[in-house]
Amino acid sequence: MSPATKPNVGFIGLGLLGTGVAGRLLAQGFGVTVWNRTPEKTEPLVRLGATRAASPQDAAARADVVITMVLDGPAVESLALGPAGIAASLGRGKIHCDMSTIDAATSRSLGEHYRTLGKDFISAPVLGNRFAAAAGKLLIFAGGRSEAIDVCAPIFAALGEKSWRFDRPEIAASGKLACNLLLAGMIEIFSESLLLAEKSGIAPKTFLDIVGSSNLGALLYQVKGDLIIRKDYQATFYSRNLLKDLNLALDAGAAVGSKLPGARALRDIYAAASENGFAEKDCVEIFEWLAQNAPGA
Repeated sequence: MSPATKPNVGFIGLGLLGTGVAGRLLAQGFGVTVWNRTPEKTEPLVRLGATRAASPQDAAARADVVITMVLDGPAVESLALGPAGIAASLGRGKIHCDMSTIDAATSRSLGEHYRTLGKDFISAPVLGNRFAAAAGKLLIFAGGRSEAIDVCAPIFAALGEKSWRFDRPEIAASGKLACNLLLAGMIEIFSESLLLAEKSGIAPKTFLDIVGSSNLGALLYQVKGDLIIRKDYQATFYSRNLLKDLNLALDAGAAVGSKLPGARALRDIYAAASENGFAEKDCVEIFEWLAQNAPGA
């Protein structure tokens, strides 16, 4: 298959982000076959032109590239392995491209398993939310065999404004975890800073202006700060999922000999929030949990 050819895509996993990614591929003219554990989630995409698969193996059998976008490593393994899994159902030379955020060890083991079958596994997690997906503005980490990434290049071009290549799936997986660790830290410490400023008598909008006018300024602070001020907490990244990624980042750190004490502190904060009603809330709503649990609040 020429790198310029649009591969037929099987898409498995229609959560907040997955639905946006599959919809973008349809809008860009890809043939897309969809499957989801909850079948009704496929209906809007079928109305837009997607084909509904009867099972994950059916989606894989129809595809040049089957994309999974699910919660974690065990979920990817349950779809990939076994006599009726994606690995067994893909045609020889076809590709499983996992766009989930999973641990490096699972990415490595899946890559090795697919190689024994003469097939390819690519880890291609993304930075961005469903709005970025719909606009083709995701950032993509692609780890795997270069020739397989070439086949997926039209998919990545449709979905993202930039992608990075790595020669092994586990490197891409670790890169995404490193970025989500930074995201968690930025959101949490910004929330603490905003809370301190507000309780000290500085209006939140004024504090946001101060940050934006200084070397401290970052687009994330402006975007998330505005959401906090407006209390617009429409979920784009559930706190429970960020907590999962913090635990994976700690595991990744342990595997390379880094203790990551800041990650451990962040994990404990998000764990406490999740255990007290914030698991299904957007991760930026950690501000509200901090406000409720700060001394004197």
